[in-house]
Formats: sequence, structure tokens, C-alpha cells
Amino acid sequence: MTSSLPQWPPTVFVLVPAYRAREQLGALLPELTAVVPADRVLVVDDGSKDGTDAVCAQRGVSCRVLEHNRGKGAALREGFGALLEAGAEWIVTMDADGQHAVEDLPAFPRAIHERSTHGIIIGSRRKRPGTMPLGRIVSNTVTSALVSCLTGCRIEDSQCGYRAYSARLLRSVTLRTNRFEAETEVILRACRLGFDVSFVKVHTLYFQHGSHIAHVRDTLRWVGAVAGILVSLHRWAGPDKAEKRQR
Repeated sequence: MTSSLPQWPPTVFVLVPAYRAREQLGALLPELTAVVPADRVLVVDDGSKDGTDAVCAQRGVSCRVLEHNRGKGAALREGFGALLEAGAEWIVTMDADGQHAVEDLPAFPRAIHERSTHGIIIGSRRKRPGTMPLGRIVSNTVTSALVSCLTGCRIEDSQCGYRAYSARLLRSVTLRTNRFEAETEVILRACRLGFDVSFVKVHTLYFQHGSHIAHVRDTLRWVGAVAGILVSLHRWAGPDKAEKRQR
């Protein structure tokens, strides 16, 4: 490891949205808490009902349990609100399924130090056959290109959930989507407000247990959600536009 507990910035927190990932969390949390102090890690259990909270308690990690499964976006909103109240200036999000390498975590505080005015710093994975499934390469390339066109920002990896959000950005946007498309929504809103979006290289990990994303269904949902977000951005002034005028 290139980082140790005393070196982890005190105002950078780690948020892990989790859905039916008790076993994977059991492997992830010991590695994670060897790099990040346990009191700066929050797991949001998205209605799993699988004992995720007990696994977190064993590692001294806080866990917020949602009574019903509401989706990744809803879990992220819950976690963002809690950590902003706790004094977070930056929040690093990583998935619970083990597809984000803990060894990449120190890259985020380094990037935050270098790019403190940015809104989001996103992990950028290698999109190569053998490291990423072909279907993921296609969907990621297409969606990243589309988001780049829509925002005018160069988006290397629109789908990676391994990213750091600044508190300034999170206090400036109102996220409305509840599922995986929320991570695209925040990019669209950040670029609209003029926040810089940048990237750090991270490992590409895929395992046999896979993820809870259903390819076709979630791609269609993503397209519909992006269309709805674009309509809302053009139709409403809302808190985002008001904030933009103040910046």
C-alpha cells in the first residue's frame, strides 16, 4: 500500500452503497479499513436484509440501513446527506461488490490535493478485451461518448462508480434519479454548473459473481433517464441554475 491510516485526509470520507453484498463486504472492509479509518467509512445498505449491518459492525464501520430497496442513486443520496452533515469536504464512492481495487484509493486524495476546485474526480478504467467484458466495453464507450457530446466535457468513463465528489458540488445539485443512472445525472448537472470533471486511472476488475446491473434493462432505463434529465435541465431554473448564478 502507498497510504496508511495516519495519512488519510480527515475530511475525505468513503461511501459504499451496498445491495446483497454481505460476502463481498466481508472481504472488502478489512482491506478498506487498513487504508481509511473506520470512522470515515459509511456503508448504506439498500434494503438487502442479508446481515450487511452485522458485517459492518464487526469492522467498526457505520451502516445506514434502508428499509426497502430503492436503488443505487437513492443509497448515494442517503450517504451524501449523512457525510456532509459529518463534515465531509470530499466523498469517495466505491462499489461493494469488490470490483474497485482498494489499492487505487490513495490516487483520489492525491488528485483532490492537486484539483481542489474540481467537482468530480472519476476513476477511468481500461476498456480492453480480457480486462472488461465486450458488452461493457461497447456500452461504456457509447455512453461516455454520448455524455461527452451532451455536456461538452471530455468524459472518459461515464459508468465508473469509483469517484470522488466535492462537498461544494453535492450542495449545489439536486439529484432526482434513484438507480444507476444517478451517476450520469450528477455528471450532467456538474458540467451544467461549470464544475470541472477530471479522471484518475484505476484498475479494471470483473468477477464471476457479476453485478446487479441487468444490461438491456438498465441501458434502456439509462437512456430514458438521461432524456428526462435533459428535459428538466432545460425546463426548470431550479436550485442548480440559481447556484450557477452565484458561482
